[in-house]
Amino acid sequence: MQNFVNLQFTYCLWGLVPGSLTNESNPFNDCSHAYLAATKALLDRLQRKSDNPAAARELAMRIDTDMLRAQSALEICMHSVEPFNTAEIIMPEWAGVVFNPFVLLVYAICLAAVAALFAVEFWPRKPKKAV
Repeated sequence: MQNFVNLQFTYCLWGLVPGSLTNESNPFNDCSHAYLAATKALLDRLQRKSDNPAAARELAMRIDTDMLRAQSALEICMHSVEPFNTAEIIMPEWAGVVFNPFVLLVYAICLAAVAALFAVEFWPRKPKKAV
């Protein structure tokens, strides 16, 4: 189950797409609901079958409390009622992705920064000559 959660979360671009949970027409909404449903199922399983169910129960209670405070506990999305199958990864609807130039610029800058960090870290260095 944990493997499915990790795979699904990765396919949903790690939850970084703005509005993926709050906007039902977002192409990543169905994908995001899949990894959240799997995470909830994993937490439920940990409450029933883990070596330390108290920690899992405490985490579940904290999540429920936070959702009640944010008034999101009673909101139901069209994807919330769909069952999920851990043998099937839910992909984002790429046809619905609108490429906003500003968002692409931000992602390009982030990618360039990561590439620069890797280049600095792994660039071959010449040994200094002995005098």
